[in-house]
Order: sequence, then C-alpha cells, then structure tokens
Amino acid sequence: MKNVRLFLIIFWGILSSAASHAADIQLYQWIPRSQAIAPLILPVKSGETPEAAAERYLQNLEHKPDLMELFKGQRPTTAAGKFELLKGDRETRALLIANLPKDYGPDSARVHNFKKLLTRAGHQSYILPISADLGLTLSETRILFEKISAQFPLLIAMGGDDVDPSFYKKENYHARNTIPTRDQFEISLIKNYVASERGFLLGVCRGSQISSVALGYKMIQDVPIQVGPELPHGDDWHDIEVKKTSHGILASLLPADSNKLFVNSLHHQAVQFKPGGMLELAATAADGVTEATEFKNGRGLLLQFHPELMENELGSRILKRVVEQKVRMMPMSCSKVF
Repeated sequence: MKNVRLFLIIFWGILSSAASHAADIQLYQWIPRSQAIAPLILPVKSGETPEAAAERYLQNLEHKPDLMELFKGQRPTTAAGKFELLKGDRETRALLIANLPKDYGPDSARVHNFKKLLTRAGHQSYILPISADLGLTLSETRILFEKISAQFPLLIAMGGDDVDPSFYKKENYHARNTIPTRDQFEISLIKNYVASERGFLLGVCRGSQISSVALGYKMIQDVPIQVGPELPHGDDWHDIEVKKTSHGILASLLPADSNKLFVNSLHHQAVQFKPGGMLELAATAADGVTEATEFKNGRGLLLQFHPELMENELGSRILKRVVEQKVRMMPMSCSKVF
C-alpha cells in the first residue's frame, strides 16, 4: 500500500511539473518590418517559435469581430520582422498598453512622445499589443501577467476609446466605440499588476478610466450631459485644483504660490471618485470633474489629461516625476490593495 501511495505521489509530481512546464511563457521583443516606434512584447508559449506565436496572435485576432472592427475588418499588416528574447535590466523598462491599431505604427504621436520623454529619463519603451493574450489558455495568461509584473516596473495605460459600461455594472447610455474583449484583457492585466505590487502604474485619460474601473470605480458616461457644458472638456485647456495626498505626486509639481496646474482636456467621460477606496483624489476641475487620482500606497498615478501631448515643461516634469516615484517605491513593501 505504501508503495502505491509513493507511486501516486511521484506520478502526480511528474504531472504537475509537466503541466507547469507546458504552461510556460517567455516574453520576446517583436520588431516588425512596419517600423513600429518601439518593440512589441510578444508572449511565446513553451515549444512555440516567436514566428508561430506572432501568427497565432494574428489568427486569433481575426476570430474576434469586435477587435477586427478596430482594424476595419482587415488583418494587421504587422509583418513578422525580428524577434529577440527580452532580457537585461528590468529597472529601466516601461510598457505601454496598446488599445488602438495606430499604436503599432510609426505615426502615433502619443507613443512617440511617451518614448521621447521616457528616453530622457533613461527608460526603454515597449508596446503591449491589443489583447496580447489571444490564443493563450487561462493558465498561460496568468503567467503572462506575472511575467509583465516581473519584467516591467512601469506600466502605462494610454488614452483611447470608452470603457464598456458593463464592466462597472451600468447600461450603456453614452459610451462610444466600446470593445469588450479589449477592455476585459486590460482590466485583468491591471488588476494583476496592481495586486503584485512590483511596479508603478500610470493611467492617462482612458487609461485612468479603465484602471479605475478595474479598481471598482464607476464612470460618468458623458460629462456635458451629466455634469454640464459650462467647462469645455472635449478639446481645450483649463486649470485643475490639486489636492493634498499621502504621497503628493502631483502636488510636488505645483508652483510655490498656487494650488492649480494648467492642463489639456480631451475627454467626454470621467471617473466617479468615491472616498474609502484604493485611490485618493489628487485633482479636480472647476466643475468638480475628477482630473487625477493617486494610489494610497504610492504605486500609481491616474490622470484624466494627457501629459505626453502637452508638449511643454509641465508635461515633461509629470513624466519625470512618475519615474522618480517609481524608483522611490521599488524597494518598499506595502500592504495589498486587493
């Protein structure tokens, strides 16, 4: 009987080891011939070549009608170029989450500006493709998220389309261009990244909104209708009033004689801030709309405005301050927010 039990223990150990090995994921740099501004990050399964992984991703993309709407029904022309295993210094990497096809190409102003500003801070930029888990199992996706947390100390959720209201348990009254498959991937990634406490999260516009939804907050679906049209938010500049927070990330950029910053505004939705959650209110507009929040544990900054598109000293200083805060928080151990 003891021999049978010993055999079963060894047998299940071998199976578990094999399953773990079978579910392994490696991160590769995918540098397409189409000359993306920064390398794409491609998850490659155990036993899969990078070329096969790229084809697997594209084939699965073609079977997602909502994602294919983004590409106007045409398979992306991201031709397989060069692949390199991601290795080297983790501390100077930044990962930008793509949510629009233009993020892959050479003409994305926001990716170009992020890369320029991050390069000044000594960081290398990478791009995570839209719904990068396509063709992965649940266990492989979990490993992908773990590898991202381990390999990227700075994660940037960029601006883009509205978040599907179903993810914050509301009917869609005013949200536009929603893509549930894309939202689900980003929400899951952000939840895992925040819970890992191994890096710093910057959210910009949609990035702020989807990060807030991932953390349990809801959205104002249309500011002009639900708040009022008095203050233009759609395409303008205005003052924001900066609040005192535990880590003072945004407040550290204030001039000595003011509590206001002048920022750009390119949105029609906004986060509904609530006290007692995982975030602190860091800035509001004159009409009360949430303009910025900070993580209570110091590991994130969510901005409704776009520092990468401001093209002024303040925009540069915000990105520099993000990198400084990331470096400051890396050695620290904080309580979990999930």
